[in-house]
Amino acid sequence: MKAGPAFVVGAALGYLFGTERGRQQLDKAKDWATETWNDPRVQAKVSDVTSSVTEFAKEQGSALKDRTAGS
Repeated sequence: MKAGPAFVVGAALGYLFGTERGRQQLDKAKDWATETWNDPRVQAKVSDVTSSVTEFAKEQGSALKDRTAGS
């Protein structure tokens, strides 16, 4: 049962890396991912999430520090 999914994944990777057409598809996907990542809307969301995570980490770090200082 486990050999079936492994074979399908192996065949797909073989196609992507082993054939000219597969490498073209891989390059198209890579270009799309790069364009998407560099989109200003995506970068704005990344910046928002980064700020939120940083603020959360600072708050939780202070809370943990206060808890351990009281022990």
